[in-house]
Amino acid sequence: MIKVLPKLNHLIDVWCERRCLKPLCYILQEYPLYMELAEERERVLELLKEIKGVCCHELAVEERKILSELIVTIQESFERR
Repeated sequence: MIKVLPKLNHLIDVWCERRCLKPLCYILQEYPLYMELAEERERVLELLKEIKGVCCHELAVEERKILSELIVTIQESFERR
């Protein structure tokens, strides 16, 4: 899950710079992000899905793309096990 963290941290940085508070409120519930345990990954996955569903209109196109990629990557990590 290490490969997910740089992208996720990038999104958090972008949201902080733009003061995009709604998605930050969701993802910072699990901060700092380690994602080493399955339960941590599952919780982050659920938060990312919530962000996508609730905050999508507040996100830039590139942010939505990264968010979707993160969701797919984390879901695939569960399927590989």
